[in-house]
Amino acid sequence: MRAVHRAHHFSIPFENLDIHLGRSYSFATRHLMQKMVTRRRGGFCYELNLLLAAALRGLGFEVDVMEGQMRRREGGFGPPYDHMTLRVGMPDKDWLADVGNGETFQQPLPWDGSWTPQERGGVYRVVRREDGEPAKEGRAASAKAWQVEYRESEAAEREVVYHFRSAPTTAEGFLPMLAFHTTSAKSQFTKGWIVTRPLEGGGRITAARGLLMTTREGKMERHAIGSASELERILAEEFRMLPVAVPPSWFSRGG
Repeated sequence: MRAVHRAHHFSIPFENLDIHLGRSYSFATRHLMQKMVTRRRGGFCYELNLLLAAALRGLGFEVDVMEGQMRRREGGFGPPYDHMTLRVGMPDKDWLADVGNGETFQQPLPWDGSWTPQERGGVYRVVRREDGEPAKEGRAASAKAWQVEYRESEAAEREVVYHFRSAPTTAEGFLPMLAFHTTSAKSQFTKGWIVTRPLEGGGRITAARGLLMTTREGKMERHAIGSASELERILAEEFRMLPVAVPPSWFSRGG
């Protein structure tokens, strides 16, 4: 499970290109496989975690889909079903798996409240939302509401990354928020295109709104993307996608 989680995290980018390409979204496993495996595209949190859930179930793991609320930069948390995360049942304890947010953990988190070091830095853990205490016997069913916490170092303060509920739900429950994220003018995803993935060994590469940004060892390099053909090259070379036809209008004034 750890190996699959890590490989997914570093291999499949977070991206929202289909919104701006005018393509529809689907949670069907066949569609997700064709998009992210066959065509080597990426997706956003719902797609990424549903693909991971299908892979883990195919390997014989027990997996539940759960809804969560991401912490917002401006404060507070998103609405219910704003984020998707996964419970993976194991004989000794439950685990939290989540590849839908490339800024967080690369390895799944045990449901026992222990801090789990991550190779990109910092530690994460799962605790009860009501009192910050660990689960009883490492099981998700021991409480209803949970939160993921992050700490950069032992001396640093804890930060809540997101809240979530451990009651299993279905992919269909996320359809209203999918519609919001992909069609509403208020959604951050409709405001501009983005493709991003973490780099092994640290750093990140991102293409967004006409810029290619690469961060390594805390330093960011920015380069302008001048045309649709240049973005197509970047998607193929930097993100390993099969050919994507980028509309020239993305690089026209007002596009």
